[in-house]
Amino acid sequence: MFKRGHSFPSKVSASATASRRCRQMHVKAEQKGKGVGRGGYPIDEEKSKQLKLVADKMDAFFAHSDEAAFDAVASPDITLHGDLLILDNDLSGADKVKQTLGTYTKAYDYKHENIAHGADIDGSSVFHFWLHQDLKKKEGGGNGKAEELIDGTATKAALWRYVVGDNGKVTDIYFLTQLTPDEKLSMFTDPKLGSALKFDVMDFKGPTIEPEDNRMSSMLDSAKIFSEIWETGNSSLADNILSKNFKEIAPIFGTKTEGPGKFKSTIDGLFSSYDRTGGMSAFAVDPDSNKAFIHWESKGKMSGDGPDGISLYGLNMLIFDSYGLVETVVGFRQPLPNERVKYMKKVPEKAGAAV
Repeated sequence: MFKRGHSFPSKVSASATASRRCRQMHVKAEQKGKGVGRGGYPIDEEKSKQLKLVADKMDAFFAHSDEAAFDAVASPDITLHGDLLILDNDLSGADKVKQTLGTYTKAYDYKHENIAHGADIDGSSVFHFWLHQDLKKKEGGGNGKAEELIDGTATKAALWRYVVGDNGKVTDIYFLTQLTPDEKLSMFTDPKLGSALKFDVMDFKGPTIEPEDNRMSSMLDSAKIFSEIWETGNSSLADNILSKNFKEIAPIFGTKTEGPGKFKSTIDGLFSSYDRTGGMSAFAVDPDSNKAFIHWESKGKMSGDGPDGISLYGLNMLIFDSYGLVETVVGFRQPLPNERVKYMKKVPEKAGAAV
């Protein structure tokens, strides 16, 4: 499953849990007469078709500002969950959500690239990672100003999770995105924050290695464990799932962490001032590629006299090497309250409250 000689310490139960989940899903799929896909990954044909339709329609919405595509899959009471950067608070109602998302799609010209998506059959959701290149403000579009947009040099990478109800309609949208120069100008005290980070999301489009059946199990295990690292703040869980060439790219704040040791130090530093009280995670593995998607949430309070009732979430895309180890992560997460105070012009009302 992993490199020869690698084994999990007894305290790490996430791998066993993920393996059991994969086996249970496989058995359930066989019992229900469903198909079984690459590497034993269960395929509920009806649900898979439903989730693919959602991914296709939302991709059309973001690619062409196709409102009819959004209407086709949006539940009337759909909720867009605030990222505490672009959107301070949750927003409910199909018309309100469409209008809010449409504010962006109608304000810019761009080249849309669908980088990857993955279906979480068990959790009835689909992850969607897209890239907008050559961003240019349409005439009269938006309120911000940024010279970087004039030449169409800006890009915007975004990772989304659409939760789908029994009727095939999207009930919840979670999102985190790279900020455009004019968004940074309006939000951050330093509009150049993160500008030094250079990476090409197009490098991650499609499989970067040949998919193999026997890699699915290790990818599922690693995805589950990686989500638990962020959910719990336990950096020791990374010891057996990260490649020695590991790197994490964080587009929101423009940071790049290289090497397992530095990644663990980053986790330890972030959670040193944060007391966790609970959390959740959802994840999906793309059986036709070498990628996984994670939505994690960690609940807690800041240490000392800091605010409590905090709910911090993140969305990650993991890229695996040929051993099934995590080699690259494109990681988006909400900022902690102290980061909002440090970097943002206006601290959202929910900076210290549950999301």
